[in-house]
Amino acid sequence: MPNELDIRLRLEALGFGRVGQDLASQILAFQISRVLPQTGVCDALTWKSLLEAGYRLGDRLLYFRTPMMRGEDVAELQNRLGSLGFDAGRVDGIFGPDTVRALKDFQRNVGLPVDGICGPTTVEELLRVFRTSSTNVHSVKELEHFRSTIRSLSDLNVAITHQGFMEAPAELLRSALAFKGARAQVLMHPDPSRLAALSNAQKADLCIHLEEGPSKREIHYYQGFSYTSASGEALATLVANYMNSPEFGFDITVVGINVPILRETRMPAVTVTVEDASFWVFHSPKTVLAITNAITEWTSGDKRHQN
Repeated sequence: MPNELDIRLRLEALGFGRVGQDLASQILAFQISRVLPQTGVCDALTWKSLLEAGYRLGDRLLYFRTPMMRGEDVAELQNRLGSLGFDAGRVDGIFGPDTVRALKDFQRNVGLPVDGICGPTTVEELLRVFRTSSTNVHSVKELEHFRSTIRSLSDLNVAITHQGFMEAPAELLRSALAFKGARAQVLMHPDPSRLAALSNAQKADLCIHLEEGPSKREIHYYQGFSYTSASGEALATLVANYMNSPEFGFDITVVGINVPILRETRMPAVTVTVEDASFWVFHSPKTVLAITNAITEWTSGDKRHQN
């Protein structure tokens, strides 16, 4: 992990190094600005985000490679392309295949060499033609995909993920969804990035992640880099509505957040976060029923499109 001076210097460069403010408060302010878990501690996720935040569009050449390039410059590129109607995929700050395809389409449309490399000439052209839009083309396409292809649970391939100690509720949810006709599989790995990769490899239509969160009852969907997963938010809201209904009686809130399991999955994803394992011991059947009801409505009803 970095030393305190390095953290302070990076926060100061980003405008968070306020005179007289303690380091924890500065870290917390940065976490809020990047929709990260609000701990006030520079953990591994926060440090990676600090590193990514150091890049602005034009600071470096952007191109497709392995491992894929990450940074807020990539997110800005994706935002600009999406605003112009070139689908770079979810705005996640990761330069992947969707981003390079969209970049090539843009270069072809404006008469630049189609090399998939975002260098000075491409950046200059992006700045020239960029228009501000509240709607990213990928968000629209994400909703349209479900409108046109997912009409019932029998059309759905669901990845149910967890990082350990959630085998029982995960298997119960898998059985409930399978009984309704969905194809569901349980994936376990301690690394959330690995879980996202496994879900992507399974070509899942939806990811439901089960986890514990100290003193929390929250449903999370992906939000980050000025982008919101519309389908994820719609499902998260439905799950919360069912869990908070008089029939179930849970006090759970909906929160957009930028964490690997939501950022790195290519499909809509939500996490169900509760305070400790005892919740699952006593409430797994009711929670699974609420999630299943929400997914059923999400796939067959109009609410999944109202974002």
